[in-house]
Amino acid sequence: MDNTRLRYLLSQYANKMLTAPEQSELSDFLNAADNQTQLELLIEEAWIQSGEEADPTFPLPELKPEPVVMKPVYRQRWAAAVLLLIVAGGAWLLATRERKTSKVAGPVTENKKEDVAPGGNKAMLTLADGNTIALDSNLNGALTPQGNASLHASPGLLKYDPGHPSVNSGVAYNVLRTPKGGQYRLELPDGSRVWLNAASSLKFPTAFVGKERRVELNGEAYFEVAKNAGQPFFVSVNKANIAVLGTSFNVMAYADEAGIRTTLLEGAVKVTGGTASSLLKPGEQSLLEPDGKIQVIEKADIDLAVAWKNGLTSFKSADIKTIMRQVERWYDVEVVYNGTIPARSFTGDIPRDANLSELLRLLEISKIHFKMENHRLIVMP
Repeated sequence: MDNTRLRYLLSQYANKMLTAPEQSELSDFLNAADNQTQLELLIEEAWIQSGEEADPTFPLPELKPEPVVMKPVYRQRWAAAVLLLIVAGGAWLLATRERKTSKVAGPVTENKKEDVAPGGNKAMLTLADGNTIALDSNLNGALTPQGNASLHASPGLLKYDPGHPSVNSGVAYNVLRTPKGGQYRLELPDGSRVWLNAASSLKFPTAFVGKERRVELNGEAYFEVAKNAGQPFFVSVNKANIAVLGTSFNVMAYADEAGIRTTLLEGAVKVTGGTASSLLKPGEQSLLEPDGKIQVIEKADIDLAVAWKNGLTSFKSADIKTIMRQVERWYDVEVVYNGTIPARSFTGDIPRDANLSELLRLLEISKIHFKMENHRLIVMP
């Protein structure tokens, strides 16, 4: 079978549109070991081509194959179309191998007990007096008041009602921390909303008094800031300062990333680091590098920046180590590397509520393999 016919059948398979004769044709072809080798070579070729631009008229049908649950990112790029081929071919390849051998290389199929569940809504709240409260999806109801502010917890959300604060009453600070494998939402006393990603923390006052509103972030968070021109909003993160009037933006400032990325969805923010500063417009992203320089990406990938907040683990032209940093934070596993890992770039997204095995299966198709040992994810060539 030539590659053009094979691509067509895989596309039909991915979209569950195979006719009975086509199903039989594809099954007969791929059940032969030599033909599975051809499929692997086709997938390898697709990975190599994944960075090339596409004809904007190329159709991008919705993809929900089994057993791989990855679907393409819907952008006008060849990478999305190539991912259709990769996932469809990989799904068929893995399925036929499982039927034949009942054992597929990978951390989950070798031992189902080794699979890792995704993270969820959990955090720790540190009060002004040093006491802590564990927050999770089951907590619901009023919590201990903080100063004049009353607190209310509902599944995955902590809300502050400021009451009637005054400057004379003093300012108390709380800290919300998410562990690896955790996320949480927070409504600040001024009505601003914050989505806190895994392995992150936010320090904030229980009431905003004075001339400004200021919070301190470590890790990653998405902000929807309540407008108040008379009391500007500031986010302090590492050595950077982000000034806000009223806007929606994402800040990623993990210590193990290359710099601090601020992505603006609407409104305006000013990013300052050292002596450098940049005023962002909607759709732009700044990268504050460790040396204090600021790069501005004018046409930023907004969907990619906020994918985590929208329930997706997402990556675009990312190498394996970039993806594994997300895996460590969301699945709370330690990642170690064994041997020389092939250079590959990956584009795709998968629901954050998917088990780790569902993400790893697709990556294994590109000749990168994984093994779980005592909650350590070992990456191998």
